[in-house]
Amino acid sequence: MANRPPYPREARIVALKKGPIGSVNTFIWYQLRSDYPHPNTLISEHKTENEAKNAKEQYENENKK
Repeated sequence: MANRPPYPREARIVALKKGPIGSVNTFIWYQLRSDYPHPNTLISEHKTENEAKNAKEQYENENKK
């Protein structure tokens, strides 16, 4: 099928600071990004690095059997 991503799937975790510029109230979000279907596609966002790692593992291992 044309819509199926190439396997093995690959994703990366990107740490991103969010909040008002110059404020002490900034916080870090972790984004899961992939190059499918377009370069640097946002797959999901997570509040913790652990959640992002779990999502990365699930994304890369989906349909892998």
